[in-house]
Amino acid sequence: MSVHSMCLVFLNIFLCGFLHVESSNKVLVISMDGFRWDYIQKANTPNFDDFAAKGTRAKYINNTFITKTFPCHYSIATGLFEESHGIIANSMYDPVTQKHFTMSSKESFWWDGGEPLWATVQRSDLRSAVYYWPGSEAEIRGLRPNIYFPYNESVNFYSRVDTVVQWLANDSYNIDFAMLYFHEPDHTGHMYGPDSTEVLTKVEEMDAILGYIVESFTNASLWANVNVLVTSDHGMTEISHDKTIDLLAYVDNAAMEQVPSMGPVANIRVADGMLEEVIANLSSAPHLKVYRREEVPEFWYYKNNERILDIVAVADEHWSIIMNASAYTYNGKGGHGYDNRLMSMKPIFYARGPDIRSGYETRPFNSVDIYPTVCRLLGARPAPNNGTIEHTSDFVTLPVSQAASVRSQTVLSVSLIYVSMAIFCVQEVLRI
Repeated sequence: MSVHSMCLVFLNIFLCGFLHVESSNKVLVISMDGFRWDYIQKANTPNFDDFAAKGTRAKYINNTFITKTFPCHYSIATGLFEESHGIIANSMYDPVTQKHFTMSSKESFWWDGGEPLWATVQRSDLRSAVYYWPGSEAEIRGLRPNIYFPYNESVNFYSRVDTVVQWLANDSYNIDFAMLYFHEPDHTGHMYGPDSTEVLTKVEEMDAILGYIVESFTNASLWANVNVLVTSDHGMTEISHDKTIDLLAYVDNAAMEQVPSMGPVANIRVADGMLEEVIANLSSAPHLKVYRREEVPEFWYYKNNERILDIVAVADEHWSIIMNASAYTYNGKGGHGYDNRLMSMKPIFYARGPDIRSGYETRPFNSVDIYPTVCRLLGARPAPNNGTIEHTSDFVTLPVSQAASVRSQTVLSVSLIYVSMAIFCVQEVLRI
């Protein structure tokens, strides 16, 4: 082929597609909801053990307050404390819009307080896919995942794995980053309690799921270029029907305008002029700590948001805040949402992949550190966040400086080469 012909071919490729650079490995983040850190010690989990032997594990990690599914998952996705991203409970009230949030709410204004990983990677010219994650069905800051599904709890766990493996292995999807969610062992923990045989059986079933993920990755030759992070949102503790704190036993219903969330923590909007009286009355309740919003302890990072209402009432572990004991019918034996400093609320963390240290146990770190860690592994530029990249530097083998700039530097360098070649080819073609 002549130089002239070669230049024409090159220019056609250059102008049609310009450039796609694979300069970083892919990442998959998996959450097994309600997987308490010490379940591993109580159940038979050979696949988790093998995963740790070939990668890194933490004894536990520190999640955000309150320790509920939606707030904690969105903190993992955004690297932000709950007061920063605004998803402060599974159920909440927004005093600005006067709207109520449920776990089915998809309006953008609820979620725009943070930039989740699937949006961050898209801003770095990568592609994302999410198989269920709180917020993934909403348009957030103008973006949605490139691939996502409406939540459907009935979808088989193995089927979810098969789909995610296809995303990462099949070039037609061209997915760089994926998230995968399982609602167990949380569901079983709520029904039977964390110390039940049913939970241990479910933990062993989730261990089998992890084994299937590992096997599927091996069969698809993904371990060479995909880093896998396995974590959870929170733990679980024992609760009982006789350990309840009835708000109406201490405060008149008319004094509380909004109580959108209860259980371990009650978020209360008080009628005008009633704040001091309500605080005084609730403060007499046993097993309950009562805070004005501005007096919530700093270590919870849970006061600088308008959706956190006038009073934050926090129950002692094992106790539940309710409204009207005579109508209370919940009979679950497990709960979460309590103080994130409690060991019963701590979740798991495991990681394995080409950029992860092997056979290593890292010190406990914060769930908000996962966001900048994923950005580092992908070479993506993170949005402002509350995470600390140094907290995970001991087990991520990719240097921080390299990870932070590898994609942009590679794209720039290769782009300059291609541009130079294009200029040469144009000159060569014109000369002919």
